[in-house]
Amino acid sequence: MSTPVLPGLRLRQLPRTIEPLHRETSGSYLGRLAAANRLSHQELSAHIQDPDRIHPGKLSALHVLHCLSGHPVDRLLRALPDLRTAELTARFTAQPLKPLPDKCWTTQPVCTRCLAGLGITTHASHHVPVSTNICLRHGRWIGRYGQQLELGTVPEVIRAQRHHYNLVRRHGQRIVTYAMAEATDICLRWWDSDRFDRRWRRRMTELSGPKWHAFKDDIELVACTYPDIVALAGLFASPHLRFLPFTGKERDLRRFIREVRERAAPGYSLDAAGKRDPLIRWIEEEPSDRGLPLYPWRPPSRPAPEHVSVP
Repeated sequence: MSTPVLPGLRLRQLPRTIEPLHRETSGSYLGRLAAANRLSHQELSAHIQDPDRIHPGKLSALHVLHCLSGHPVDRLLRALPDLRTAELTARFTAQPLKPLPDKCWTTQPVCTRCLAGLGITTHASHHVPVSTNICLRHGRWIGRYGQQLELGTVPEVIRAQRHHYNLVRRHGQRIVTYAMAEATDICLRWWDSDRFDRRWRRRMTELSGPKWHAFKDDIELVACTYPDIVALAGLFASPHLRFLPFTGKERDLRRFIREVRERAAPGYSLDAAGKRDPLIRWIEEEPSDRGLPLYPWRPPSRPAPEHVSVP
């Protein structure tokens, strides 16, 4: 059986074609296709949109890439998820292909070492789970602005990515995203006041040398703080551990604080924390946050204690 095609080819196939990458963005593939034919992305876009050349009506992205690349439509739909719609996949693929859920996936530059292994020298972008920060195959941190960082001297950062994935498998993406936001906020507030920062400072020294200097959004600093944030997020993501401070039992609160010390804040003490401490604020505000529309847990039906002290 022949592969179905879109009707009415309205663009000629380019002289050189290339294979799309797995889960590549359609914009990335179009840019690489242009580069392979020694065209700028702007020149190719102008050619596609030229009303004197292409008529009637606007071409869909799937139609454009099918015409220019010469690849069958079903192959493009399998490789490029942002082209998928229920109608197109039902029409052109033997097996149903679902669009990627927006809340669970994001776009990210492809690891340059992965690209080099495929003989690709241009940049590319692909769809990845939102919990992805590191190429585990090559141990590289992939920054949001395209920067990439070798992590060979800080293997615990690489292990934190595996921990992050495990949390998502255990608790689900929605819960882990919420917990990561909470953990990030608390850790950054601690570090802004120069508290509990020994671990990430040690990693910065291992990664960048003893005379390192970094700003808050620098890729090195973001990578080196990642393990502590993931560890604390694991505490907040667990329904059993999360609600320990609210059972009214002193031993449960002791267990919760012990987990905080072990995961992200060695030496942490409620007695020494002070009212402005971010974890104290979290304990005070968490019961009221349960009424928020995005709150993803089902809390136990036990009232929060008015006050519990820890010696």
